[in-house]
Amino acid sequence: MEIIKRYKQRKKFPSLYDAFELGDRVERLYKDIYGNSKEYKGIILAIDKKGIEIYWDTEDGKYKPGEMNIDFTRLEADEVFKGNNKYSPVRKIHR
Repeated sequence: MEIIKRYKQRKKFPSLYDAFELGDRVERLYKDIYGNSKEYKGIILAIDKKGIEIYWDTEDGKYKPGEMNIDFTRLEADEVFKGNNKYSPVRKIHR
C-alpha cells in the first residue's frame, strides 16, 4: 500500500507487479445512483502489464451469496488504481 501512496503523489501509478502479487486479497466498493453501497472482496488470479483478473468471493461480508451478480472481473490497470464512476479503486487487504 505504501508503494501506491507514493506513486499517487507523483500522479503516476506503479506497475501492477509492484503493487500486487498473485493470491493477494483485495477489496472494492460499489455505490449505485441511490447511494447504496456494497463491499466486494476477492483474490487476484492473474496479473499482466495491462491489467489483473480477480475472483470475487465475498459481498458485504457474506461468502459467495446466491444473489451475487459478479464473480470474475478483468480490470485494466487504469481502473485498478483510479476506479470508475460506480466502483472504487482496488485496494490490497492486509491480514
